[in-house]
Amino acid sequence: MNLPLFRPGAGHGFRRAASASLVLAGVLLSAAGCSDRADAPMRAAAASTTAAAGPRAVAMARGKVEVTGGLLDLMAPQDGTVESLAVAEGDEVRRGQVLLRLASDAARQDVAIAEAELQLAQARQQAQAARLPAARQLVQRLDEAARAGAADLQRHDDAVQARQDIAAAVAVAAADVQVARQRLAQARGALARRVLTAPQDGTVVRVLAQPGAHADAQSGRPALVLLPHRPLQVRAELNESFAAAVRPGMRVSVVADTGAAGRPAAGRVLRLSPVYGASRLDDETTPPRVGVRVLDCFIAFDQTPDLRVGQDVRVTFHE
Repeated sequence: MNLPLFRPGAGHGFRRAASASLVLAGVLLSAAGCSDRADAPMRAAAASTTAAAGPRAVAMARGKVEVTGGLLDLMAPQDGTVESLAVAEGDEVRRGQVLLRLASDAARQDVAIAEAELQLAQARQQAQAARLPAARQLVQRLDEAARAGAADLQRHDDAVQARQDIAAAVAVAAADVQVARQRLAQARGALARRVLTAPQDGTVVRVLAQPGAHADAQSGRPALVLLPHRPLQVRAELNESFAAAVRPGMRVSVVADTGAAGRPAAGRVLRLSPVYGASRLDDETTPPRVGVRVLDCFIAFDQTPDLRVGQDVRVTFHE
C-alpha cells in the first residue's frame, strides 16, 4: 500500500508557525538597531525565545545590574590625617559601625578641657547652693525676733540682702553649668565628626584611604565605597521602536550577556523613563549607534538573582 508523502494541512500549519516565529525574531532584531558585534547574543536569544513555547516575547533590550539607589561613596567627614581603618574590602558592616578615624589628639584635648570646665562649674554651683539654706534660716529667725520686738532691724536687713546675693550667685553658677555643658557637647561633636561610620548595612567594596595619608573632604574622592544591602535591579536601555510595546508591570526574563546559556531570572517592569537619551552601555569595542535613542527601563527581580552589580544582561519582555 502506498502511503502519502505528506499531509497538506499539517505541513502548511508547521510552515506557517515556523514562518511566524522567524518573522517575529526578525522584527525584534531589526527594530532594535543593534550592530552585528554588539548584539549577536540578543539575536540568538530572540530566535530561541520566540520559537519556544510560553509567553510571547515582544521586545528585547540590553541592560546593567545595579543596586537600588546605587553604590554609596563615603567621603572623609572632614580634612585630616587618617589615624586608623577599621574595615577591609569585602567586610560586611552594620549601620553605625566605625569605618575610619581621623587623627584627633587636639579634639580629644578639647573634650578633656570641656569636661574639666563642667566639673568646675558644677562644684561652684554646689558651693553656692550649700550656703543658701543657712542664709534663709537666719532671715527666718530674725523675722521671728522682729515680730517679738527683739530684733536689730539693720541686722535683719543685712541678712535679707545676703540671702538675695547668695540666691543670685546660685543662679549664676547654674547658668555657668549650662554653658559648660554646651561647650562639652560641642567638643564631643567635633570629636565625633572625625569618625566615619556606616550609614546603613552593606558590604565594603573599595577602600581608597590609607592610615597616615591625608584625607581631603572637598576633593570629591571617596574614602570608601559601600554596597548597601538593598534589592538589585536592572537599568535596561529600551530601543524607541519598542517603547509602545512595553509597560509597567510587564513580565521579563533576564540573563547574563555573556553568550553562554544560563537560567533566566524572572522580574517585572517597574517604570519607564519619561525622556529619551543616548545609549550609555556602548564601550570602545562597540561601534556607536548613530541616530538610535533609548528609554531607561527599570526592572525589579522576583527573587535575588545570581547576578552581580555592574554585570551586563539581556532582558526579554513578555506579553
